[in-house]
Amino acid sequence: MGRVTGAAIKLLAQQLYDYELSDEVAETVAHMVGATAAYSRRLQTLNLTGLQPPFSYPTLIAEAERSLRDSK
Repeated sequence: MGRVTGAAIKLLAQQLYDYELSDEVAETVAHMVGATAAYSRRLQTLNLTGLQPPFSYPTLIAEAERSLRDSK
């Protein structure tokens, strides 16, 4: 996989969101994207069977029910 560059991040932000990023912010975002992509490859080696993704529908429902219980 190629490295995500600050220039690519700036271009995406501008074209998709009409938002201008500074060079420093774009480089920081590119670094975060690269680190996340590299780390995500390691997740495949872990046994995560049975865990729900953090934003799956069942997880969101359980969190909503917990919030309602806690607010009473």
